[in-house]
Amino acid sequence: MKLPETWPENGARIDSGRHAHDARHMNIRSERLAHWFFRLNGFLTISNFVVHVDEGVGQHTDVDVLGVRFPHRAENQVRPMPDHPLFAGNARMQVVLAETKRTLCRLNRAWTEPGRGNLERVLSAAGFYAPAQMPAVAAALYERGFWADLGSSARLVAVGEEHNRDLARRYPNVEQLFWRTDVLPFIHERFWAYRHEKRMHPQWDADAHALFNTVMECGGDLAAFMAQVDIDGE
Repeated sequence: MKLPETWPENGARIDSGRHAHDARHMNIRSERLAHWFFRLNGFLTISNFVVHVDEGVGQHTDVDVLGVRFPHRAENQVRPMPDHPLFAGNARMQVVLAETKRTLCRLNRAWTEPGRGNLERVLSAAGFYAPAQMPAVAAALYERGFWADLGSSARLVAVGEEHNRDLARRYPNVEQLFWRTDVLPFIHERFWAYRHEKRMHPQWDADAHALFNTVMECGGDLAAFMAQVDIDGE
C-alpha cells in the first residue's frame, strides 16, 4: 500500500509554497507557549489560574498552566498523534501544575512552602480530589513535587530554557521541560506532520494561529521555526 504524502513514515515533504526566509518573526509569552504544548498533548488547560484569598480582596498567587489529561486520550483514529513521552502511555489521570520561565527553570516559593496553603487551594478549587484525599496529595507535592496512586497522578512541572541543578537536587521528581528541546520541537512536529488535519482552526487563539503559520512558513524546517519564535516572560 502506498502511504499518503502526509504520513511521517513516508519522509516526503509537501512544498507549502513558503520557505524559511519568508517566515515572520513572532513573540509569545512563556505561559501561552506552555499552554499550547500541554493542550496539544491532550490536556484540558487553564492558563493563569488565580488563587484568591479566602476573605477580603486580593490573591495569593497563580498557576501559569493548570491541566488535566485523561487516561484514554487518543487523537486521530486513522493516524494516531503521538504525545510527548512524559505523558504518553500513562494509564492514570494526570494533573499538572506548570510554572514557566523564559530562562532558568524554577518554582515559585508559593508552591514549595506548606505554610501558605496554596496547593490545597488550587486542588480544592479545581476539584480533582476528594476532600479526604487532598491533604495527602498536597503534602506529597510540597515534599517531592509528585504524587500518584493507581488511578491518578499530580506533578509540579518547571518549563524554561535552562536546566536548574539546584531544583533537580531538591526536587528530583519535578520534571523540567525545555523550550528548545521539548516544547518547540513537539509543537513543530505536531503542526507539520498533521498540517492538513490541523489546518482548519478558526476557534484557536492568536498565539496558536501564529505558531501554526510560522511552522508552515518555515516549510518543515525546525531550526528555522525555532529561530523565528521569541519567548517573553520572566
